[in-house]
Amino acid sequence: MKKRILILEACGSADEPHECNGLCEQAQLYGIEHVCKCVRSNDELETTLASNGQFDYIYLSAHGNSDGFASEDRHVDMSWRYLASLLCASDCMNDECVLMLSCCRGGLMDVAYNMFLTCSHICYVLGPRQSLTSSDMHICFGIFLYNMEIRGLDVACEKIRLATDQRFSCYDREEESISLMNYSDMYYGHPYD
Repeated sequence: MKKRILILEACGSADEPHECNGLCEQAQLYGIEHVCKCVRSNDELETTLASNGQFDYIYLSAHGNSDGFASEDRHVDMSWRYLASLLCASDCMNDECVLMLSCCRGGLMDVAYNMFLTCSHICYVLGPRQSLTSSDMHICFGIFLYNMEIRGLDVACEKIRLATDQRFSCYDREEESISLMNYSDMYYGHPYD
């Protein structure tokens, strides 16, 4: 079955279309069906997730921090946990779906762990650990997609650092299971307390 990628433009910056269109073009080169949507509100994001089928990759372009993400005009503004609940409720992720968070701080451990704890269907979270420009994001995520799809490497995130010296993290729910349990106990209390 043909792979699919959903590319969500939610930032609102002037250079965002170039970043996202570049990723759409790259997906076409690899035979990945792409759906590109510009979302202008939380409701529009929710509708987009629920009405476009299932995806192997979901790419979110927005402004971000450890708490959540937003558009420049703040019409899109939500926590990572709320996004995770929308992803689960919408059933938009195929097995092994990779969430590509093109947001400053989208690759922080807190972001991934909060998403994993909110939605058990999320398998992978990838993003930068620092602030980057749209051109940085375009190159870094392009390297990741190339190494996943063309080279079939499970170390695609490491290739970003080797090529650009940018700090990206890719979290795998299965690899993080022990740490995730400790994180959950530390921040949310033991479920049997």
